[in-house]
Amino acid sequence: MYHGEESGHLIIFVNGEIIQISFKQLETKNYTFMIENQLIELGISEENGQFSYEVIPQLPKSVEDVEKTFDKHFWIPLIFLLVILNLAFYFVKHKFFPGLG
Repeated sequence: MYHGEESGHLIIFVNGEIIQISFKQLETKNYTFMIENQLIELGISEENGQFSYEVIPQLPKSVEDVEKTFDKHFWIPLIFLLVILNLAFYFVKHKFFPGLG
């Protein structure tokens, strides 16, 4: 990170790449950006012409809770449908083809 004392220009680098440029950043401000899967918040505070910096990693939201595709609401109707289909084939087979089984 580079923050010019006189100009106030701010450059934020991540892994050698520039991800944020702000000109004349002379007051308190927060920036958020991603590093891989982690959300990072950079807080810049100004007091009496002096700047302080704070990096705050944000807790990731649980993907498991959001993307539950195969939960009980999926399996119960599927099992019910399979039982109904098996019973239907069984009755059709014995009604129209009694000698097969």
